[in-house]
Amino acid sequence: MRNNPPKGDTSPIRNWITPVLFGTAAGLLGTSVILMAFALVLTLQDIPQGAILPLAVGAMGIGTFLGGYVCARIVGKKGLLCGFLTALFYDLILAVISLTIMQFSLDAEQGIKLGVALVTACTGGVLGVNGRGRRKA
Repeated sequence: MRNNPPKGDTSPIRNWITPVLFGTAAGLLGTSVILMAFALVLTLQDIPQGAILPLAVGAMGIGTFLGGYVCARIVGKKGLLCGFLTALFYDLILAVISLTIMQFSLDAEQGIKLGVALVTACTGGVLGVNGRGRRKA
């Protein structure tokens, strides 16, 4: 006999952790795809060195927007909180990767990246909740 949870399941794992993980994964995947496209452009074109960091931050912004949107679509409410949590988890993962691969320092550049991630993910979360609903067949 299966122990099915009641319809009003209020498990924090089911309600928040799983959507944030899915949103973060979607954001990281989206960022990776955009960075691969930028890498292709950089191999084919002569791009100034100073343009690389803004391109990377832009790719991160698009990825976190996508992550916040996906999380909010899954949860279906509280889009700002969905985006905020997704951006924090996304940034935490990037900080851990940075710590393991190279030196990591807290400076203005990291603050700007966190700010971009928070603004874009929260925007994606709000739009994810307020977007058009799915049609029921």
